[in-house]
Amino acid sequence: MYLKLEDGNITYPYSIQDLKLENSNVSFPKNLTEGTLENFDVYKVHPNPVDVDYTKDIEETDPVLSGSIYVQDWLITSASQETIDKREEIKWREIRDERSTLLQQSDWVVLADSPITGSKLTEWETYRQDLRDITEQLNPFNITWPTIPS
Repeated sequence: MYLKLEDGNITYPYSIQDLKLENSNVSFPKNLTEGTLENFDVYKVHPNPVDVDYTKDIEETDPVLSGSIYVQDWLITSASQETIDKREEIKWREIRDERSTLLQQSDWVVLADSPITGSKLTEWETYRQDLRDITEQLNPFNITWPTIPS
């Protein structure tokens, strides 16, 4: 990721391809150094990952100068209740899909000809019931999954 600085204005995102297209009369070396890029007012933008939860909206803004390097910058705002509800709905759907897969993978345990019996069968039945009850948890983004019996 790069940016171009022109008269105090930032063009971002900006690429090496953009630089070459804008300077078609220049023969650039295969590997461009930071010094070469700076001669064209082009600067590398360093990633600045952020960790936000589903209750926030995040939007990338123009990079900021931090010391001598440019870093990604983010605008983080509270999401609307409608957006939060939609994200939760999608996440619950994903959890139900995962639960269905885990139940299908353990169906063999409860078949009449299953070699699992006694206390081991009880462990598997408890596991499967815990899977069915997974949607009783409050936050789909903080699910505690039951442990598969060994």
